[in-house]
Amino acid sequence: MINMKIGMQPDIRHRPKDAFEFAANHGFDHVELLLDHPFYATCKLSYAEVIELRWSYELDVLIHAPSASINFISLSNNIRRASYKELSEVCQFAEKCGAEVVTFHIGWNPGFIANGEFFFEKELYDEHNERVLMDELYYFVKDCPVPLALENTILIDGGLRNALDKIIADTDLKLTFDIGHYNIQKNEFFIDNFEKVVNIHLHDNNGKKDEHLALGRGNINLDVIPLNDYRGFLTIETRKEEAILETKKYIFNYLKLGGGIPEGERN
Repeated sequence: MINMKIGMQPDIRHRPKDAFEFAANHGFDHVELLLDHPFYATCKLSYAEVIELRWSYELDVLIHAPSASINFISLSNNIRRASYKELSEVCQFAEKCGAEVVTFHIGWNPGFIANGEFFFEKELYDEHNERVLMDELYYFVKDCPVPLALENTILIDGGLRNALDKIIADTDLKLTFDIGHYNIQKNEFFIDNFEKVVNIHLHDNNGKKDEHLALGRGNINLDVIPLNDYRGFLTIETRKEEAILETKKYIFNYLKLGGGIPEGERN
């Protein structure tokens, strides 16, 4: 028996009504709106329209905050201030339209090209990352009116891990576990705190680059997460209709079989 909610991010061509209609017609439980997309940016889409669609199609709504314009570990005070302003507006939008959770990315530290090679030494940023997260993100999460879920993107270790261990222990911060990202870069912070996971992003890849393929088209291992004991949201993040439906079929088969799908039944 499947006890979790299975939903999707829209096809990249879907306008809001198309997305909700597609989700309802194919038996999904929720739609996650990616606010980086021009159709779903908060300057284009009103919370009233989302409420009407949510009620009309009887679907839950999840929000994915913009990732391209937000960086909470930037060295620039101005960029971090702008990032918090952006996320604050996203959370207000989510609260007004009744969204269940807001997923966000932590940001990134820069690397450099040096004598023909890429150079990134994370230790250079450890003190900075720990300080700004404890001084800023800690208090933002404590005061946020909606559930916030951090997604696994960059590796969480060093100063990042120190700060996030404290934040997740002392606030209501939740997690979004992206199995495709994990296949490229293992991130034990999310496995160690899996009880905080409220949303799982489903897509596949070859372990080398982020491809957002249908499940079964790459080499991810779903067995790394305890899906049979999970009761949160599963969100298909392949962003094309055919891949969305292919992934839905795959995950239903996986769950009904109680684990791995036999090799002969893979795509």
